[in-house]
Amino acid sequence: MERHEVEILLVGNELLRGERRDAHLAFVGRAVQRAGVRVEECHVVGDDIHAIAHKVRERISKTRVLVVTGGLGPTDDDVTREGIAEAVEAPLEFREATWREIESFMASRGRTPTEANRRQAHFPKGADILGNALGTAPGFALESQGAHVFVLPGPPPELQPMMESLVMPRVLALFGREPLRVETFRTIGIAESQLFELLEATTFALTAYSVSWLPSIAGVDVVLTQKSDAKAELLAPEAQRVHERLAEVLGSKYYERGTRPLALVVGETLRARRETLAVAESLTGGTVARLLTEHAGSSDYFLASAVTYSNESKTALLGVRAETIEQFGAVSEEACTEMAHGARRRANATYGIATTGIAGPSGGTPHKPVGLAFIGVAWDGGSQIKRVIYAGDRAAIRDRAAHGVLWLLYDRLRREVKTE
Repeated sequence: MERHEVEILLVGNELLRGERRDAHLAFVGRAVQRAGVRVEECHVVGDDIHAIAHKVRERISKTRVLVVTGGLGPTDDDVTREGIAEAVEAPLEFREATWREIESFMASRGRTPTEANRRQAHFPKGADILGNALGTAPGFALESQGAHVFVLPGPPPELQPMMESLVMPRVLALFGREPLRVETFRTIGIAESQLFELLEATTFALTAYSVSWLPSIAGVDVVLTQKSDAKAELLAPEAQRVHERLAEVLGSKYYERGTRPLALVVGETLRARRETLAVAESLTGGTVARLLTEHAGSSDYFLASAVTYSNESKTALLGVRAETIEQFGAVSEEACTEMAHGARRRANATYGIATTGIAGPSGGTPHKPVGLAFIGVAWDGGSQIKRVIYAGDRAAIRDRAAHGVLWLLYDRLRREVKTE
């Protein structure tokens, strides 16, 4: 039987109980594509030494690379190192040099290691240590039965740089292949089924790529992944045909060929135009500001945000007229218009955007149901307000509105480019 190229083993009771979502499969899958290989299976096992050992023994005979994540902490339920040691029949040994590094890491942060932390300096005999510059849980690597096993800590901020700098060079050397070409096309404001119908003829004709449709709160990504037997000369033209079809049928609802999130696309467009933005949020409670400021350099274009949850704050901070709220309500086109203009004027920004609505689960009426939102963009001399009813729970409604108002601004920027 031919071995798989890469498999992942996720360790943690919290994953099996649904207390935490997996944060690693997508990241590792994308990372190894750069080595021209694919993750072919993913497994989940609880925090049990023998269960871990059983699964590792089973998988190392079937894959060339096994990436194991989680269970390297100092507590009693962190038993991955013991499970790996049992699986490969290698006793744990204490590494004094690694212990000194853990002590130094904790001392630099004003902390004193406990005896429990010493567990993190134990590794199966013969393992190579994978240093962790951002935490107290080093990883390790070993070979067994023809498989290369890489064991990494669970927290994504620790695992991801270790995967990139310590694991990927070994995977690249092991396979010696060219990276798989992956093309991502990002859309918003269109359902997956509608997008599929619009692109069906184009994607059906692809021979060099497989196609994935990835819906999320932010929209739907169309991802093309190079097939192993693809002809190199077909890669660029086939991807270009998908790009051109999306641009033709979606306009500004197709906002990115690549992996930049919408907030960054909007921000970089504003920066290129030397324009600025201020935000007024009620429904979204600061979500829009968070999306914008997740990216370094956002101060070049993002000036200010006001979370005006009460009617009084809308009047005091944004200048929304009390009579507007009294006549039309805080959830209205009129209030949203004044919020967007108020944010723009108070911050002296080129654009103001605003959100107001009913996130639920209570508070809706037949006239103004849960999910109703008004999102708006204002500029000197005009504004555009959109009435939308979003589906989902409270969190989904807020997130959809935040992305919706960012798209509304992006659409305005696109329109202005066309008329200039």
